Amino acid sequence: MNVRLVASRIVVVLIVALAICTKHAWPEHSPVDSVLAGVGYTMLIVGALGRIWCAVHIAGRKNKDLVMEGPFSVMRNPLYFFSMIAFIGAGLSFESITLAIVFGAVFFLTHWRTILLEERNLAQIFGPTYSEYIARVPRFLPRPKLYVPATVVTLSVPVFMRSMLEAGLIPLAFLGAQAVEAGHEAGVLPVLLSLY
Repeated sequence: MNVRLVASRIVVVLIVALAICTKHAWPEHSPVDSVLAGVGYTMLIVGALGRIWCAVHIAGRKNKDLVMEGPFSVMRNPLYFFSMIAFIGAGLSFESITLAIVFGAVFFLTHWRTILLEERNLAQIFGPTYSEYIARVPRFLPRPKLYVPATVVTLSVPVFMRSMLEAGLIPLAFLGAQAVEAGHEAGVLPVLLSLY
């Protein structure tokens, strides 16, 4: 296991520990509380579905083919984009804007270098074709007008099924956040900080 992956997991564990020990500052069941929870859950679902959409196009093809259709036609790193949405959604699931910002920052701290390294690797593998792709398609923010649908998709079923499982676990962050909130209300979990 590489150092980046270990460091990423440690940072994620620390941020989850922070989330477990904090409570949102708004009154329970207030409109703000409900809206943040709803937006968080929606972002988790969008993140999960987006990752499945990406997997349909790339499962088993990564570093073998330069995929430029579907989500890869509107941005070069859609898997990471949808992961970022899920990270922020996880923070909002705790009904905290502060935790959403912290989760988003953690995403960039743990993933941005990997995005850059993967792009460098793809440039070495695919050469001028990838250079043309870089010139046309943005790295991270989608440009919908560039969308090109795939007409035929070939994928590795085992890789796709693993991606489906991983994506299916993403919405569980909402249930975890709700369990933490219930633990705070029952006095089972400590509240060390109150965050907006």
